[in-house]
Amino acid sequence: MNCSPCKNEGLNQKRRKAFTLIEMIGVLAVIAILAALLVPKVFSAINDARINGTCVTCETVKTAIADHYGKYGKLDQVFGTNALPAPIVGYDTNILMAEGLLDKPFIAKVAGGDPQTSSNLELVTGANANGGAGYRLDGVNVATTNAQFVIEAVLSQVAAADAKDLNDRIDGTSLGAAAGQPDTRGRVEYGAITNGTTTVYIYLTHR
Repeated sequence: MNCSPCKNEGLNQKRRKAFTLIEMIGVLAVIAILAALLVPKVFSAINDARINGTCVTCETVKTAIADHYGKYGKLDQVFGTNALPAPIVGYDTNILMAEGLLDKPFIAKVAGGDPQTSSNLELVTGANANGGAGYRLDGVNVATTNAQFVIEAVLSQVAAADAKDLNDRIDGTSLGAAAGQPDTRGRVEYGAITNGTTTVYIYLTHR
């Protein structure tokens, strides 16, 4: 039997299943609020992972250097016999990886540009450490001037905020500098901020 009221009732039921414009706007507003709350936390977590990753990588390298020195008693020789002239750029690949003490090159994700070229592990003479400025490991005195060799990580194009975070993580805030200012104390040191970035020097060891 063809019943018009029945048809109308079916249409009304179909209409009730759809969202109204107000409901859609409400849902979108809730999504926007949640995104505004979560996105900064996601980026903060990503940045923390980059800083933590750099710290862990530096500790791994320090362990490899200690193993190398413990075996051969020399920092500048491959397998304790083949001396390389300072500076040794690529200390990770030329010595530590050659001896099997590292399984991959040193890379710090906080460095800008190509991580393969902007993260370097170097052996330099004490006079040339930290670009010639040396390291004030205690915050006051330059401890590396008379060292025969210093091994350091050099990170290029590091954002000013990342440089400060890295310093605070490794040295603590007591040896840090104000945001946007050069840091000339501790194991992590960097110069003037230029266009929002700087070159960071990280002391690893010296003899």
